Amino acid sequence: MARKGVELDDRDAMVRFMYGRALLAQGMYTDALAELESAREMNPSLAVVHCGLGDSLAYAGRMSEAIPYFQTAIDLSPHDPLRWAFLSYRALAHMFARQFEDAEQWAHKATRVSNCHYWGFAHRVAALGHLQRTAELKQALADLARVKPDFSQAIARRRLFYVKDATQVSTYMDGLAKAGVSER
Repeated sequence: MARKGVELDDRDAMVRFMYGRALLAQGMYTDALAELESAREMNPSLAVVHCGLGDSLAYAGRMSEAIPYFQTAIDLSPHDPLRWAFLSYRALAHMFARQFEDAEQWAHKATRVSNCHYWGFAHRVAALGHLQRTAELKQALADLARVKPDFSQAIARRRLFYVKDATQVSTYMDGLAKAGVSER
């Protein structure tokens, strides 16, 4: 459907963004990044495009390039309804870079956004698992259980299907295991 959207209007940045995200989900990193870059060129003020670029670069293992895009998204739209995603995906990029303090801080910011998806809570738990900060971890686990009672390592593994580098997935899963998150 996204490809059809581009065929119908190849100058719509949001359509290019959606197509880029669909390509990413198929593991077509080069094509996904090209579409997202096209979207950014068409509308450099569209915050979600910057987040998508950062996210896609992180999944492709290019963390140092990814992180500035998240900050741009936050700066462009500090009250965006998707702000939780800008913060949460930035936390995940820091997690993949093994920057656990930064991952925890950004995930914690995400969880304070009222419509935060459970994924931000999970990122915080994984980071705190690596950091072994017991008191904070206990509360973070309770918060995650409140928003996603059935969360497990299996759910996280399924959710990370698009990550190119298996060591990034292992880093995340190790954090969840250290935090005491169940396998199933």
